Amino acid sequence: MEKDADREKRPREIVKELVSRYISPKPKGISLKLHWGDRKSLINLKGDDLDQTIEYARVIDFTSFGYGVVEAYREAYGELREIPVSFRETVYRTDKVVMDLYPTGSVGTFDIFIDYK
Repeated sequence: MEKDADREKRPREIVKELVSRYISPKPKGISLKLHWGDRKSLINLKGDDLDQTIEYARVIDFTSFGYGVVEAYREAYGELREIPVSFRETVYRTDKVVMDLYPTGSVGTFDIFIDYK
């Protein structure tokens, strides 16, 4: 039987592993688009030489998506400082990378914008 904690962890780990595979081409944007009617999620990674979209046959919640991306970047770039910007927006940064997390739940989209130094 699957435990609730395992169910919560799984989407986060899926996102973390996926993003970790694409960190080296330095995506400038990572987004999650939810399709509620079809119960699926699309994750898109875009950069100068990168445009990859991955579809999952279930909904990945915003919390799992955000934490999965942050954890992947933390492993690649070290500890990230968290800077709250507004009610919805948070920036994470190191001396090598700046990530701006901006969820827009009403339209089912979570965008993360990334700058590299």
